[in-house]
Amino acid sequence: MSHPVQEMRDESVGQWLPLVEYSIKSGVSLSTIRRKIKSNSISFRLEKGKYLILFEPRDQATVQAERPTSFAGAEAQETIHKQQARIRQLEQELDEMALLVQAIEQKYGIRY
Repeated sequence: MSHPVQEMRDESVGQWLPLVEYSIKSGVSLSTIRRKIKSNSISFRLEKGKYLILFEPRDQATVQAERPTSFAGAEAQETIHKQQARIRQLEQELDEMALLVQAIEQKYGIRY
């Protein structure tokens, strides 16, 4: 049985969401969220038999930094925004692959 990640966090900046709602808001698949819970790599808690995941929205400074400051800079800002989104997507894919490798290693008792 997995136990929640015990970290010092300011929970006032986030909210606890059920799996499905967290999946929709974060864009992470349910199976990936479950693997993260099993590997204890995500903040979660178990209440009345249901998993709740801590969802932390982006802070206001990040949102304001992504706004274009002028019309000429709008194209550059859009490019930066697309690159940041791509980086987040690639980081998520890398995390998913690492979890899959970890699951396979555990299943077959393999260690590199």
